[in-house]
Amino acid sequence: MLAWLKSGRERRQVARSLYGSSVTAARAAVFYAEWGVPDSLAGRFEMVALHVALLLHRLAAVSPPDRRLSVALTEAFVADLDDSMRELTFGDLAVPREIKRATAALFDRHGAYLAALAGSSDMSFSDALKAQLGYLGGGPLNSRRLSDYVQRCTSALDAQPTAQILAGSVEWPDPGAT
Repeated sequence: MLAWLKSGRERRQVARSLYGSSVTAARAAVFYAEWGVPDSLAGRFEMVALHVALLLHRLAAVSPPDRRLSVALTEAFVADLDDSMRELTFGDLAVPREIKRATAALFDRHGAYLAALAGSSDMSFSDALKAQLGYLGGGPLNSRRLSDYVQRCTSALDAQPTAQILAGSVEWPDPGAT
C-alpha cells in the first residue's frame, strides 16, 4: 500500500545523485581557467544549468513512467538553489522570487540548448552558448571548445545504458580531453 511512498523516496534519492554528478561536472576548473566561463556565481549557475539541461535531454528518451525522474531532478536543482541562496544570506522574501527566476532560466537554457542540438534553431550550439553565457562578461568565451564538450556529453549520455542513469550513475566526459 505504501509502495508509492518508497518509489518517490527512491526517485528523489536518484535525482539528488544525478544532480550531484551535474554539479561535480560543472565545477571542472578548465571551464573557468581556460575556456572563459566567468568564475562567479552566475558563471557557475550557468554551468550547472547546462549540465542539468543535458541530463533532462537524456531523460526525455526514457519510458514515460521513468520520466518522473526529470521532475525530481528539477526539484533537486530548485532545493539546492534554495539552500544556496539562504547560505548566501538572501532575504527570506527574496528567495522565492529568485528561485522562480532561476528555474525559469533553467527551462530557458534547456529550450535553447535543445533547439540548437536538434538543429531546429537558426543558431548553432556555439552561438546558443554565446547567447546564454556571453552576458556574464569576463574573458573571451571559448564557445567552440565548450560546444565540442557539450556534443561529447550528449554522445556519452546517449551511449550510457538507461538502467545505469535511472540508478543515479552518470559518467561525464573529461572536459580537458580533446
